[in-house]
Amino acid sequence: MISRRLLLQSGLSLAALPWYVRAASDSALKTATGPDWAAWNAPTPPLALPDLSGREKKLSAWRGNVVIVSFWATSCEPCRDEIPIMSTMAKRHREEGLRLVAVNVGDSPAKISAFLAKWPVAGTVLHDRNSTVSKQWDAVGLPANYLVDRGGSVRYWHLGQLDWKSDRVGGVVTGMLRA
Repeated sequence: MISRRLLLQSGLSLAALPWYVRAASDSALKTATGPDWAAWNAPTPPLALPDLSGREKKLSAWRGNVVIVSFWATSCEPCRDEIPIMSTMAKRHREEGLRLVAVNVGDSPAKISAFLAKWPVAGTVLHDRNSTVSKQWDAVGLPANYLVDRGGSVRYWHLGQLDWKSDRVGGVVTGMLRA
């Protein structure tokens, strides 16, 4: 669980913390880093990034689907644990309209390719080379996962590893699919 005090003790200045860390209570941060999804109460940030072929993709391309947007990096151990489970979920619910958008943060294309050879993604992989988009989405840690509704709005988010096999985590996803 994250608290402002813990982040400040790590050497970050208050001004360097994302807006939701500065503005949120410790209980709100604990909710976002707890065992389940937290409600997202801000406007949906823009998402326009190149895929691994260099073609720009926008979040609006998946409108009409429920989208898991997952920010990850090759050095992130929890990301290695989550990607196969999220991919399985995306495959299982593809016909219902579930899509996975895995946004790599800061790795080289060679590192991303090597990672994907071991842990393939059943979805679209985007490259946030300079961390521009992850900063707009306030992803202060990895993995950072967001659930986007069929209209293109973020409804839920979570910082850190989620237990994708739990009924509570998966139930939110399937509930959005059936809404």
